[in-house]
Amino acid sequence: MKKVIENFIPLGGKHCITNSLKQIFSYYGYPLSEEMIFGIASGLSFLYINQSHSPMVNGRTKVFEFEKKLAKRLNITIQCKRSKDYAKVLEKTKQMINNNHPVIIYADMPYLKYLGMERDSHFGGHAVVLFGYDESLKKFWLSDRDNHDHPIRVPKGQLCQDYHLVDDTEIEKARSSSHRPFPANNKFLTFDLTGYKAVDSTVIKEAIHETCETMLNPPAQLLGINGIMKFSKEILKWQQFNIDKLKTAGIANYFQINKDGGTGGGIFRKMYGEFLIEAAPLVEDEALFTIGQKFIELSKKWDQIAKDMWELSQTADTSLLKKMSASILEIYGVEKELYISLKEVVK
Repeated sequence: MKKVIENFIPLGGKHCITNSLKQIFSYYGYPLSEEMIFGIASGLSFLYINQSHSPMVNGRTKVFEFEKKLAKRLNITIQCKRSKDYAKVLEKTKQMINNNHPVIIYADMPYLKYLGMERDSHFGGHAVVLFGYDESLKKFWLSDRDNHDHPIRVPKGQLCQDYHLVDDTEIEKARSSSHRPFPANNKFLTFDLTGYKAVDSTVIKEAIHETCETMLNPPAQLLGINGIMKFSKEILKWQQFNIDKLKTAGIANYFQINKDGGTGGGIFRKMYGEFLIEAAPLVEDEALFTIGQKFIELSKKWDQIAKDMWELSQTADTSLLKKMSASILEIYGVEKELYISLKEVVK
């Protein structure tokens, strides 16, 4: 059997989950920008984590915590479903597609061959959309961030395809992966948009206030502005790594910060700034526009860290660590003041 959803239009985008959600909302007739989705879901965050193969930073909230907040603020239902039995998940996926419902799934990136990732660079929080399948070819139609008018950079070059035909076996491995961080574990999303409520000033202010609170008063030293401070200290310890681990840390964190990794630029700070600019007329407060511009400027400082991370991945030059540490400490101060100012605007 073969089924491809005819009216589904694959779209390119900046970040995997916001782009996937943008495509779903557009398909059902409720268009929202990626930036608005990101902002009202209180997506901006910061996390520094130590892993055996490499330390890593992350700039957005947890998988499905993001989606739950979005659903609450839009007055819709988004359910995250999973099963240890892949056969059941596969059957449900095909059933949804048969009923003309595109399916957002979570996938562990190195198992999707078109991305060209190193086999140990696991990230199971990558969201893509399945919108067709062919049982005779044993293929799925898959929409990722790339598109003919939206090329993205991956380790082996550039991608700019409207969709990908991916083998069943790749999809199964990517979906079933339990590798950390953010194991995919056969998770997929279902939607009920019946009660959809348009974004308004109240929702925007609530979302911004939550972001400020979680960044300024995080529950752990690894999170929020505390995490940024920790990053500035911990990166100096990387000089103890062997060359391979140092290079791995460089490339892993380059993709966690740079737009090539799906952050929209500056570890999501550029997207957040664009959200504030888009939100300013809805809230009727020019202060949001001004602070949004400052977040975009801040994103450039993070992008410089990403450039240094790339150089680190190529050269293993430990002198870069001190430079980055000082820059991250400066970023800490800038971000703290921005959240304080932003919180005052929406109080």
